[in-house]
Amino acid sequence: MNAPRIGLVIGLWYLVAPFVWRYPFGFLWWHSLMIGAVLIAVSVSAQIGGGRLPGWLVMGVALYSMLSPFIHGYLELAQPLWNDLVIGVVTMATGVAMAAAALEYKGDAVEGGPAGERSPA
Repeated sequence: MNAPRIGLVIGLWYLVAPFVWRYPFGFLWWHSLMIGAVLIAVSVSAQIGGGRLPGWLVMGVALYSMLSPFIHGYLELAQPLWNDLVIGVVTMATGVAMAAAALEYKGDAVEGGPAGERSPA
């Protein structure tokens, strides 16, 4: 299973979390739905091929998810608090994996090393 597919699953979780945890209708409900929609859109774009940008966007969404209980002040609500913190950490790891997967490795031989010389092939 690759990172964009995991991002898609996480996005789907954010979409169903308000129903599973029975969030009160209002801000938290829409907040979770919007995070899920953004993650799904970014994960689909990563599968199409967007370089490292989708990974960085997923990391940004993850950071927002982890900080949102403190920013929006819903620390007293256990389910949304722990959902955003724990799933935010998983989302961050997925974003790092997406960005790393977009790097192209050219093998062991590196041209133009620190002193500008070629390494033996």
